[in-house]
Amino acid sequence: MINISFNFDLFNNYYYFYERLLVILFSLVPTIVLVWFVLYTDRKSKEPTKNIIICLLSGILTIAVASYFENLVIPYFSNSVILTYVWAFIEEASKLAIFFLFIFDNKHYDDIYDGVVYMMLIALSFAGLENIMYAFSESTISSSISLALMRDFTTLPLHVICGIVIGFFVSLGNFSKDKNKKYINFTLAILIPTFIHGTYNLLMSLLGNLNINYSNVSLVIIFEIIPLLIIMAILFYIAGKFAKEAVNINNIFINDKQYDDKYNFLMTNNEYFNSSSRKRRIIMYEKTGLISKNKKDDV
Repeated sequence: MINISFNFDLFNNYYYFYERLLVILFSLVPTIVLVWFVLYTDRKSKEPTKNIIICLLSGILTIAVASYFENLVIPYFSNSVILTYVWAFIEEASKLAIFFLFIFDNKHYDDIYDGVVYMMLIALSFAGLENIMYAFSESTISSSISLALMRDFTTLPLHVICGIVIGFFVSLGNFSKDKNKKYINFTLAILIPTFIHGTYNLLMSLLGNLNINYSNVSLVIIFEIIPLLIIMAILFYIAGKFAKEAVNINNIFINDKQYDDKYNFLMTNNEYFNSSSRKRRIIMYEKTGLISKNKKDDV
């Protein structure tokens, strides 16, 4: 959302201990459920535990980096619409930076769907921690829980959907045999999620600024609930399309089948495992000793 000024104090005087626990539960339980679901979808090719932990802890770093740069650029943009998209770019770039820093050169990033899995985990880490921070910026337990619930059904899915899109395009770039396609897909990995995220924030801002009588249930349904449901339906449709495409391409990749013309720039599984980039990753990580030689050893 647009406001990034938090009054975050987990141990403030507004809440009793059990109330803090309630806020944390409402903020985090949906995130935990989605983490389980993401890992379940990848159960046939489990990722190393250490990689999963890195992704799930990454929210601390991504929020710190994103908040720093978001506050840094505020004086340079007087137009709120432009600033909305700039902040969206910063948040998505921060998550993508974590992926490139800790995951991209990892030898266990060895199939197309892995990119989607890792980016969804990074996005969930960001969204879960952000939910807690927003919830505890409120002054009453009821407003904290209400905000947490609202974000559970809106902002949390947004971050996951953007994570799916980033992971999809990063994998297309990573497993590309064509350098031009590689860089095009890396560029799309940041531009498309930025557009989705920025447009979502802009629409939420417009809905929030509508001058309607909230005691009139009909007006609330027509001008807020229905538009919100339409926005979320579109986002879920986008997520479904990208996730399904990633699964289909990954099946072709794993089974060394023939890609259609749209994806004929991608390596097959056999081509990747004999590629120079794969060999370089193995050499790098065996030298550093960060990752054991067998994937199963890290699970």
